[in-house]
Amino acid sequence: MPPVPDAPSGAPSGAAENGAAAAAAAAAERRRKKRGKGLTLRVNILTAFATLLSITVVTLVTFAYHKNSTSVLELMGRFVERVSASGISSSMALLDPVETSVQATARLAAIDEAKARDGSLFPYMTSILATQPQLQSIYLAFDADGRFLQAFPIPPGSAKFGAHDAKPPEKARFALRVVDRKGGTYSDVWTYVTPTGEVVGTETSNELNYDPRPRPWYKDAIATKGLIWSDLLVYTSNRQPGITAAYPIFAADGRVIGAAAANVSTNQMSDFLASLDLGRSGIAFIVDEKEQLIAHPDATRTVSQDGLKYSLVKADQLGEKVITDAFAAYRKHKSHNVSFDSGGQRHLGSFNPFPADLGKNWLMVIIVLEDDFVGTLKENSRDLVVAGFAAMVIGLLLVALLASWITRPLTLLTHEIQKIQKFDLVGPIALHAIVAEVNELIHSMNMMKRALRTFGMFVPRDLVRELVASGRPIELGGQNRTLTVMFTDVADFTGLSERMAAGDLLVHVSRHLAAISECVAEEDGTVDKYVGDAVMAFWGAPTWRDDHALRGCVAALKSRRVQALMNAEWAAQGLPTMFVRIGLHTAPVIVGNIGSPWRMSYTAMGDGVNVASRLEGVNKVYGTQICVSQAVIADAGETVLARPLDLVAVKGRKAGAMVYELMAMREGYPELAPTPQDLEICRLTEEAFAAYQERRWSDAIAAYEKLAEAAPADKVPAIFIERCRHYLADPPPADWTGVYEMKTK
Repeated sequence: MPPVPDAPSGAPSGAAENGAAAAAAAAAERRRKKRGKGLTLRVNILTAFATLLSITVVTLVTFAYHKNSTSVLELMGRFVERVSASGISSSMALLDPVETSVQATARLAAIDEAKARDGSLFPYMTSILATQPQLQSIYLAFDADGRFLQAFPIPPGSAKFGAHDAKPPEKARFALRVVDRKGGTYSDVWTYVTPTGEVVGTETSNELNYDPRPRPWYKDAIATKGLIWSDLLVYTSNRQPGITAAYPIFAADGRVIGAAAANVSTNQMSDFLASLDLGRSGIAFIVDEKEQLIAHPDATRTVSQDGLKYSLVKADQLGEKVITDAFAAYRKHKSHNVSFDSGGQRHLGSFNPFPADLGKNWLMVIIVLEDDFVGTLKENSRDLVVAGFAAMVIGLLLVALLASWITRPLTLLTHEIQKIQKFDLVGPIALHAIVAEVNELIHSMNMMKRALRTFGMFVPRDLVRELVASGRPIELGGQNRTLTVMFTDVADFTGLSERMAAGDLLVHVSRHLAAISECVAEEDGTVDKYVGDAVMAFWGAPTWRDDHALRGCVAALKSRRVQALMNAEWAAQGLPTMFVRIGLHTAPVIVGNIGSPWRMSYTAMGDGVNVASRLEGVNKVYGTQICVSQAVIADAGETVLARPLDLVAVKGRKAGAMVYELMAMREGYPELAPTPQDLEICRLTEEAFAAYQERRWSDAIAAYEKLAEAAPADKVPAIFIERCRHYLADPPPADWTGVYEMKTK
């Protein structure tokens, strides 16, 4: 533009002002031209898209790999720690009861030394062996003359056993050994007995000349005057490693007169280690302070044989380089967790000590290959990089073609979306684009607006607005969790409904359901649902409770008590009463939001729920009111009072499980405390059922007859008396397990 000439002298003032404005406009135009027109929107979009996408792809892939690697390695470390803790806990669970049993045996021997010396404690010792399969033997030794009494379990199918390595008698379950030096003469007598104590064979050996008193376990127990654990050794009887727990026997005057001890085989520790899943090449084992193998997934590798000599194997004698490298890293860094290279690969090693109260410097060692956990992550990251850059190239091409077409309608659509987020749904989106995909988007958004307007007629607008604005869906899903599940049902509800008007029945049932629900709520349970007159509830979710089984038992007893009080009130008013039946079971189930995307319910489901329902039905057969599973009794603890009912296979199952009738609470709940009759019924039932399981039919009949006299209304005695009489006349087969299979729910 040519420059504007100055106004001539004497020109009017308006002309001067117009000239000034024109000059300013010219200056602005010059600046615009100097700056240039800038890049087109298409180029800007393309450039920005390429730059941002490149940065995003590289950053996200790098960040994701780093974070995922770190997270996976952290999870791997936590996983290894949990596995290590589990291994230590499982091992201690094998050793702790042994300590208790050895101390109890020593104290029993101290009460009456004469009976302990003559073998009167053998039945007690064999009962310990029967309940603790990790024991290789349990024994007593006396200081005065070296008398030695030892009880062995005989493994099924043993071809060699005893002093002469001969095949044990057919029915022998235990071997009882007595070493005596009376009168200066050595005798070593082995007696073979059945599980019931019947003698089925004996043998004598005068060649072993065994004296326990010089043995390290005996001397250490006498010296420390307390419980000791021996060093690891190889038992000659089964060529397996093990350790010995020993405890002195104290006389009344405080003298040490001997010791009780038990040999513990470490095979069960090896079996546990073999069951662990530590990736494709992970391994777990236990060593002592000399790095000798205590337990290994392959138990045969813990002991080596040289001719007739057996010895313990050290970890570095396994011939595995990764184990040698792991111990080298452990010794170098003096850390429980070490990361090291072996064979060109990265490994993680965990060396966790056993509790100090064991008195042994044992280590739980776990070695895992890092790539077992992050190898797939590395491959996925590489694939992600390739896919990301491929998508970027394709995206750039598409953006270059469509950027100029979609800019304006997309900008307008952004404003429309903002209106939708505010739930402003008035009128259609009156836009048109030359790109078919954008037109489809406009059409879809119009359909969405109409759908939302329709939806808003059925759901409060504020709720819809919140859902639309947040974008957070309510999702289906659950988690595995061990719960205690309860089912209740009213007996003969059909008859009750026929005797009452519909309105009265509704009030009647509502009071019952409200009472049950209140009992559940008092014990922090969750009422899942009502199905007619039935209630389903559970403990342990959504809020976890360690004592969920105990709370379930208390709620069931409270429900029985509250229903009894309501029945008394109804009876006084001339109204029908209700007999409520209850089933309780503790088991792993799935709990969470279950249903469909259109209707959800927070509930529990799984086999454990079905069993709880079936247990409620078991009450019908035995005339009981609260049936609980053995899992409930085990989890609830000794606080509950329950009597054994039967070994039952509920409908739909073949395997049998013990079912108990819940009677009362032994402590902590005065209103639920047992009566003397409850205690007597439990005692008589336990005696009678024990005789029944042992096939002592006549004894069982007599015991159940006593129970019938003590509790005339009890239906259980008649059931078992009839069974026992049938078995007296027609004994069951040898493989009879006592399982009663339910034919109905």
